[in-house]
Amino acid sequence: MRSLDVRIEAALGTFDETCRWDLIGGVLSECPDEVLQVGLDLVRRNDARERALGADILGRLVSVEPGSERHVLAALTEALAVEDEDAPLASVVAALGHAGDSAALELIFPLADHPSAEVRLAVAFALATLSPEPLGRDTRSALIRLCRDTEAEVRDWATFGLGTLSTADGPDVRDALLARAEDSNLQARAEALFGLAVRRDPRAVPHLIRALQSPHVGELEVDAAAASGDPRLLPALWALKYAGIADQLRLRRAIDRCSGTDRPPLPA
Repeated sequence: MRSLDVRIEAALGTFDETCRWDLIGGVLSECPDEVLQVGLDLVRRNDARERALGADILGRLVSVEPGSERHVLAALTEALAVEDEDAPLASVVAALGHAGDSAALELIFPLADHPSAEVRLAVAFALATLSPEPLGRDTRSALIRLCRDTEAEVRDWATFGLGTLSTADGPDVRDALLARAEDSNLQARAEALFGLAVRRDPRAVPHLIRALQSPHVGELEVDAAAASGDPRLLPALWALKYAGIADQLRLRRAIDRCSGTDRPPLPA
């Protein structure tokens, strides 16, 4: 049996996601033409697990084999039109997000309210990665809805797409980000605070102070403080510096910007 077939059988047989993705990485190291054909075959199979694996392979293949885009997009679009099971549907949507063709967005928007959290997560990822600037009305609306999702990981990806990857602004965007400023998911909270800070929304400051004082403070919260440049953040930033529990270069930049000492030079 050829090594490609062995890897495919192993990926189908494991239920450990880390192992599965390691095996998919091994599949992608094989002959690109053979991998493409295997992926195209799998995504059309009767078995849902095989279809999901086929979509996962095709989505990643585009990044390592640029000549495969046309075949991959055609197969994924065809699969999306007929797929009715959650796991392979999520894999197809995520694969379209990896494939990088924003034309697929029109096919993905209707799935933003799908009952499966797995599918909604794939939608949030695809919207975040595929959407061109400026955000279209449908993308903006879908990301705002997904920011309120009951699933933490969905909220995280949607908030990342809306607040960090996008430059979209306006009361609807800011209110959606503000609603996540105390999110129980720390990454979603950090993404929301960063999004508000780069938009210079002063409502972020009290939430950002609490985040900087939290034992779970991360690099993104410090970057948000730098983006905000608000002097009210200085006590919390200095406390972090003296405690030595955050990246010192990031802290120095945030302190300088909040102190007003890190301003761009005046034009000559």
